[in-house]
Amino acid sequence: MIKVSSLTTEYAMNPLGTDKSNPRLGWINESMQRGQRQTAYRILVSAIAQNLDSEIGEVWDSGKCASDRCVSIDYSGEKLQSATRYYWKVCVWDEKDRISTWSPIAWWETGFLHTEDWSGVWLSSDSEHAPLFRSEFQVDKLLKQARLYISAAGYCEAYLNGSKVGDYKLEPAFTVYNKRNLYHVYDVGAQLVAGKNCVGVELGRGFYGLQTPNVWNWHRVKWNDNPRFIAQLVIQYIDGTVLLVKTDDRWELIGEGPTISDSIFAGEQYDARKCRTNWSKAGFNAAETIKPKVVPAPSRRLETQSMPPIRVVGQVDAAKMTVLGEGHYVFDMGDTIAGWVETNIQGGGSGQSVSFIYGEKLDETGRVDNRQTAIEAEIQTDHYIKSSERAEKWEPKFSYKGFRYVEIIGQGIRLSLSDVVGKRVHTDLRSTGHFQCSNILFNWIHEATRKTLLNNFHGIITDTPKYEKNGWLGDAQLIAETAAFQFDMALFWEKWLIDMRDSQRDDGYIPVMIPDSGWGDFHAPEWSSAYVLIAWRLYWYYDDVQVLREHYGNLKRYVEYEIALLDRGMSSSDLGDWLAPGYPEGRSPEGGQLTSSFHLHLVLRTMTDIAGILGFSMDSERYGKLAEETAEAINRDCLDLENGLYYTNKATGYRQTSNILPLALSVVPSNVERVVENCLLHDIERRSNGHADVGIIGHKYFYPTLTRLGYGEAAYRAATQLTYPSIGLWFQQEATALWEYWDVNTRSRNHYMFGTIVQWFYEYIAGIRQTAAGWSEMEVKPYPLGDLTSAEATLDTVKGIIHVAWTRTVDISFKLTVHVPVQSRARVHVPVLPAGQITENGLPADQASGIRYIKDENGYRVYEIEAGRYAFASR
Repeated sequence: MIKVSSLTTEYAMNPLGTDKSNPRLGWINESMQRGQRQTAYRILVSAIAQNLDSEIGEVWDSGKCASDRCVSIDYSGEKLQSATRYYWKVCVWDEKDRISTWSPIAWWETGFLHTEDWSGVWLSSDSEHAPLFRSEFQVDKLLKQARLYISAAGYCEAYLNGSKVGDYKLEPAFTVYNKRNLYHVYDVGAQLVAGKNCVGVELGRGFYGLQTPNVWNWHRVKWNDNPRFIAQLVIQYIDGTVLLVKTDDRWELIGEGPTISDSIFAGEQYDARKCRTNWSKAGFNAAETIKPKVVPAPSRRLETQSMPPIRVVGQVDAAKMTVLGEGHYVFDMGDTIAGWVETNIQGGGSGQSVSFIYGEKLDETGRVDNRQTAIEAEIQTDHYIKSSERAEKWEPKFSYKGFRYVEIIGQGIRLSLSDVVGKRVHTDLRSTGHFQCSNILFNWIHEATRKTLLNNFHGIITDTPKYEKNGWLGDAQLIAETAAFQFDMALFWEKWLIDMRDSQRDDGYIPVMIPDSGWGDFHAPEWSSAYVLIAWRLYWYYDDVQVLREHYGNLKRYVEYEIALLDRGMSSSDLGDWLAPGYPEGRSPEGGQLTSSFHLHLVLRTMTDIAGILGFSMDSERYGKLAEETAEAINRDCLDLENGLYYTNKATGYRQTSNILPLALSVVPSNVERVVENCLLHDIERRSNGHADVGIIGHKYFYPTLTRLGYGEAAYRAATQLTYPSIGLWFQQEATALWEYWDVNTRSRNHYMFGTIVQWFYEYIAGIRQTAAGWSEMEVKPYPLGDLTSAEATLDTVKGIIHVAWTRTVDISFKLTVHVPVQSRARVHVPVLPAGQITENGLPADQASGIRYIKDENGYRVYEIEAGRYAFASR
């Protein structure tokens, strides 16, 4: 029988404050039997949990729906009310029309569904300090529940009766602030007391109020202003009455707070002598309070932040301490992280300034190396002023840093190794993927990619947590599949897609950096195509058609913009393959004609599928035809038929990326395909000595394309190189995260864009490849390359857990275990050994239940299997 579990609303379990009028519901089906499938479901929704025990869904009873869908099912009941909790459960029928037991009860709670639900005003301050706002109120009845709804342009931290509300940091998330702002909902009932209470709010600048001059002009962007916030505390009493505490001009603004300045780039200055310990407690009497400024809303749109928040997700003990002089220390955290340190500052007296300089590497003198040219100020540097001679603990709150090392300087201070603790800080995404194999380097690359991605998840996906903190689209669209293998990206990508839509210009152009500051008006389809490709990734991985529907008009505007710029079917780019070996300034020497045309071809093929899914048949036909024309143009303008190679708009000799891309999308004419392949292999072996000589675009397609075409051993040899240019060189240099450049003098040591090789680990080494949306169908085809003796991968998908593991003893045995979740099926390719036979759980595979033999193909025996657990052996 099927068991129903893991109910989600808007991809989250029991979300507090969703503002969708028709939230998406989903669940996981589980069974110990092979071949089980859901054929129908029934959903009950009620505003009263007890009603569900009696199978009463007065808000929505879907009835028995003949459908195998268990993801992204739109709620279709009565109109939802704001600030209301709804309970729901589901049961399903299997392929024999047997009904399951009911699932456990789940719930979602709506936020504010209408603009008029917000009655508070936006408050701000002219102070350079992080402003402190407060309001006292009386609780005089028995409490039922209390919710705090709060948004800010910039960062905000809320307090109730002296204690912080929630554990979120650097929130709400960065958006295109003049188009959309996000709010959080907190359950604060446990923090209220009978009698007098106080709510307090402290604001940080974030990207909204950034003042530090920088090359990207964030300090001059059109919406730049002092941070502001809006809040409503809704207290419901047991007797049914409601107390509303909202932002208005009766709130108090305390004079100068202890945070003198904060900058997402430069760091923070904090004067502990100005700390007001009880400022957010009732009865606090400030020496000086003023009225806050009532200011306009930053935008017309105020929406729930459904994406997971940023949190402190872990700690790192300092690994090494070096004393450079009296009161001068350098701490090595042993790992490259994003966040900050908490320090127990001993020694020094009142008024003593202590500096914290964060960085990813050290200079020749052993000090932190923060040399850069993009920010016109010191970067990643905090200054703390002590209030006493006693030991004082401190950590920043309105900036984060990318670092492995922190240099701490203060006259008279004394520190030991245990006085410094690193805090890992990033968007708290759920982990969904695991990979390991017998190759130590591959395991390191997988873990380093995972950590580097997490270091760059900060409301958007950034390119470096140290230097830029910008959301470059090219880096992100290349890593999208790898990220989806490792983390639950649904709500994160969905939020960023809306940022892309908000940044789109009137002519359809999508900037290369999202959110957009107006800087860098590049034309680079390799970057801007992220809008289409990530929207497709959301649909493909999570089976979410709603995302495609919501964005289709804007996706089409972008594609039409690119089509209008075509020159005889060819595109162009200001960027091209980025950071190829020997070109640390960025642009590869061959120009961007082929890489941009390749991406436009990919976008047109993707839009053909999107339009077809949504029923826009004329659009689908047109984009399909244009995709064919771009392929023909690439072969017409870039293919040297005589020599079997592709070149682009600049004559620079043989370039691997220019030749791997046409092979990756199978646009090479069949009569010359083998010649093109041989030229690529020759270049890899002879000129590059087995290395991949590519930038970030070529790197994504290098390993899977070679493997798919039958040259897996060449891919494996390149992937296991330990000399320049290779990720193995970084491993040899004892890196703990991925680097930006191939060179050892790389600018950033915390950059994820070469981590695209991890997609190859999952899809080819472990052998899990998706063949239908939402993982309803897949192919399992492992490639036991080189000296590999084992590999294993696990994916937590919208259908449930997928697991593949294999081991081999060369020429003797190959064992393959596969778990396919309910609602999925797979084609499994089992390597056939010479004169061997294939069994499943000890029986000849052809005789096992749930298995159907398909064919023998290129050294594999192919079977089709239904949901269940399987253990194949080839001996």
